Amino acid sequence: MYNTDMNKIVFVGQNTSGERENKYMEIIIGDDSVVVAPPYCEYRAEGEDLLRVYIEQPVTPIKELFSLSGNVTSIALAAMQAQEFLRWKTGEAVLQALGNLLVSLINFYADKKKFSPMVELVREDIAKNLSNPLYALDDYIKKLPLSYDYVRKLFQKETGATPRTYLENARMELAASILSSGVTNKYSNYSVSQVAEACGYLEPLYFSRVFKKHFDVSPSEYKK
Repeated sequence: MYNTDMNKIVFVGQNTSGERENKYMEIIIGDDSVVVAPPYCEYRAEGEDLLRVYIEQPVTPIKELFSLSGNVTSIALAAMQAQEFLRWKTGEAVLQALGNLLVSLINFYADKKKFSPMVELVREDIAKNLSNPLYALDDYIKKLPLSYDYVRKLFQKETGATPRTYLENARMELAASILSSGVTNKYSNYSVSQVAEACGYLEPLYFSRVFKKHFDVSPSEYKK
C-alpha cells in the first residue's frame, strides 16, 4: 500500500552550516528562484539566508541539478507552511500532503521544459481544472489556434497519453494523495464522495470504478 515515507519532509529552514544531507532531495528557495538538488547530487548551496527543504525518498524522475526562476510563489508558500507544521511537531498528514505537493510542483516545472508551447498550454489548463466536474477539455482544445487532431496527436507524442487519459491520470494521482493524507489524521478522513468531488467527479460510483482500474483496489481499501 502507499508508503508514507515517500516525499517526507524532514527539514525546512536556514541551514547555517551550508551543508546538506546528500541522501535527501534539497529544495533551495530564493526571492525569485528555486534550485533543486536530487538525492546523491554533488552540490552545495551557498547563502545562509536561503530557505531550504529536505525531502526523504522523493518520487521524482529528476536525476540532475535543476533550477527555475520567476513564478516560484507556490513552492515558497508550501515550504513555509511545512516549516510551521514542523515547528509545531504535529500534523503528520498535513506534512505528508505538503511533501507530495512540493515534489509534484517540482516535477511539473521540470517537465515544463520538455514540452512544446501548445502542449504546455493544455497541460496547464488540465492542472487548473482537476477539481472542476464541468471541465470540458475537448472544448478547450478546439479553441486553440491549431486543429484538434493535430493538438491531440502532438500531446500524445510528447506526453505518452491522450489529453483525456492524461486528465484522468492526473485526477487519480490527486485522489491517491488526498486519501493517503488522511490516513494518520483522525480529523481529515475524507469520504469517497468528498474525494470524488475534489477530483472533478460528480458520481462517486463512477469515480470508484475509475480508481479501482488504476490502483487495483477501491478508494476505501486504499485508505487502509
